[in-house]
Amino acid sequence: MSKNISSIFLLVVGLLLVMSPCISQSKYRPKIAEFSHRTLYGYDTRSSSEQYGNSNTEVEEDEQLKIRLGVPLVMKKGKLFGLQLKYDMHNFSMDFDQSNSELFNHIETRTFRNLGARILYQTSLSEKKSLTYIAGAEIKSDEFNWNGNTMKFYASASYKVRLNERTEIGAGLLLGYTLGNFQIYPVLTYEHKINNRFTLDLALPKSVALRWRGSDKFYITAKTEVKGWRYAVHNSNLSDTNPLVLRKADLNLGLSFERELHDWLWLGLDVGVSKNIRYHLGEPGHRSRDAIIDLQANNAPYIKFGIFLVPPRKLFQ
Repeated sequence: MSKNISSIFLLVVGLLLVMSPCISQSKYRPKIAEFSHRTLYGYDTRSSSEQYGNSNTEVEEDEQLKIRLGVPLVMKKGKLFGLQLKYDMHNFSMDFDQSNSELFNHIETRTFRNLGARILYQTSLSEKKSLTYIAGAEIKSDEFNWNGNTMKFYASASYKVRLNERTEIGAGLLLGYTLGNFQIYPVLTYEHKINNRFTLDLALPKSVALRWRGSDKFYITAKTEVKGWRYAVHNSNLSDTNPLVLRKADLNLGLSFERELHDWLWLGLDVGVSKNIRYHLGEPGHRSRDAIIDLQANNAPYIKFGIFLVPPRKLFQ
């Protein structure tokens, strides 16, 4: 399997590099819609629990399908109002030769889904200053039961300042409620154009990225980011009352390759290694220290293919 991944990676990277034309000066454009498929390969997972005992298994494939659709509702000078629809589908394929775990059997036989929407409003205060507001709601579960233990609600506000032609900084606050857990934390952004080819892009506490621009139509980004998910788990053998919450957080280190196909239509390839930093099953509202089942997962290689839309170049100058 790893040889196949390496061959695909080298082939796609080679094609992208061959197709990359000369450098120019347009801005890097954000994704407004996306269709992608991401897979983690071949990692061992171990569970430990006083109530359910210990077990282990190999996750042969951890597959996540992601769909994002952005719809601009108002676009005029200094103002943007839009809607984004979201759908994720998450499946696991496991080797059960060493496992007698009810949790692992449940994960293997269920499809986990994340369905939601968010709205964005952005307004310019001046040529160098802007405010952005985001609010959204999602269901994150193995069943479509809409309640406080399967839903996520969030809202954020951020303020951005362009210091000069090369540097932008921003700060904001995010408030959220996710499957029984309240969250509040600051968000800091920093974008600095080091030269005509390299840009440093920080979105703390989530990611640090260094982006290389081969041209207006080709980018390579080295990125370190925290990625994770959590889902409501409905299993009467594990809990006969509220659904439980399965949560995993990883630190991803990798490279992203992006190539324009036609102005607003782009192709993406991500490759790297995922290192698990948190994984557990618990009651809604509880933290990892109160976990019913603690889990540990080995490092895993990942690969992601995607196609995405960006604003047309003539609207983003």
